[in-house]
Amino acid sequence: MFQSQETQKTKRNWVLFYTVSLMIFINFWASVTTTPLYILELGGRDFHSGLQGTLFFLGAVIFRIYLGPLSDRSGRKIPLLIGAFVFGSTPILLYFARTVWVVVIIRVYQSIGLAAYFASGPAFVGDLAPFHKMGTYMGLYRLMSATGLLMGPFIAISIINHYDYNTWFIASFGIGVSAFLLMLFIGTPKPRSKEKLKFFHKAREVLKDDKLREIYLGIAIFSFASGIVFTFAPVFLDQIATLENSGLFFTIYSLAGILASIVVGKLLDRKSPLLIILFLGLSYGIGMILLSLVSAVSEVMIMAAVLLGTGYAGAVLGLTTKLIKTVSKESRAIAISIQENTIDIFIASGSFIFSGMIPLLGYDVSFILIGILIISVMMLRYSKEKTGVKINKDDK
Repeated sequence: MFQSQETQKTKRNWVLFYTVSLMIFINFWASVTTTPLYILELGGRDFHSGLQGTLFFLGAVIFRIYLGPLSDRSGRKIPLLIGAFVFGSTPILLYFARTVWVVVIIRVYQSIGLAAYFASGPAFVGDLAPFHKMGTYMGLYRLMSATGLLMGPFIAISIINHYDYNTWFIASFGIGVSAFLLMLFIGTPKPRSKEKLKFFHKAREVLKDDKLREIYLGIAIFSFASGIVFTFAPVFLDQIATLENSGLFFTIYSLAGILASIVVGKLLDRKSPLLIILFLGLSYGIGMILLSLVSAVSEVMIMAAVLLGTGYAGAVLGLTTKLIKTVSKESRAIAISIQENTIDIFIASGSFIFSGMIPLLGYDVSFILIGILIISVMMLRYSKEKTGVKINKDDK
């Protein structure tokens, strides 16, 4: 009887956590897509739209220096509540914002939520999920992110088109408040250590591990390419390939990511994580090359979206799962903070470098070169594996 009650309590805890995460991701992805448009609505320029995005991700990188150690020292609950509160309160602040620069400042405030929740969320999963089912539980977490990407921008833009931005801000505020209130009822494990952790000191310790450095390298590669896809695929499909419904690309991309989160999560608990990640990396590289062909054969867009969406969601899920299984619990949030900082920095780097490639090489050749680069890295890593380099049992 007691065991049954504990089982029900555990299930309720997971349901609450994944529900809150979905709400957080809906608000996050909606803000990523609508804030640049809202700035233009207020009379801002493309410069201001780009600036708010840069400061948003840069702010998250800076705030994680404090919030990462806080999560490991004080437990997951406080950073998770901070993240939920910030994402919940941001919409009501935007409701009262009437100038471009106020919106920019609010986005810096919102980056606290990005730093807090996106580092502590995976750490929470790593703390409570059974080790032999880590891929499945992490896959469900990534599923919430992919579903939020599918739902958030669609819901936000639909409300804005039918009503206005203020109506969306009120709806988003309602979602955020609900997420914060539900988070209060989620149980989290007690912290293992009360010692005062310094981010850079612990980060150096984490990065001494060769296995973790390789994981971060993989995350950097996929984030670099993802920054290119999210920034330039819409422009390429609209202006170069001149597709009538380019929005279909990200719909398929999101659906493929959702499917990958479910399937890859289960596979990670049964098969070699390394081989799965390498296969998904090859798929991503091929998808990038196919994207360059859309202007000649428009139907290729569907296959490109499937391969890119599956490749990114599945590979990042695999890398995050390996990271959590490899790092100690006491350093888990800091390790994930390094991961999230790697993602943010390399997304920005990908956009910056690709913007310099386009005038020199054009979109088509640039996409092909990035695709070849990713395929080459995956094949080199596979070749290293086949030549007998010893790997961790966790990879088998």
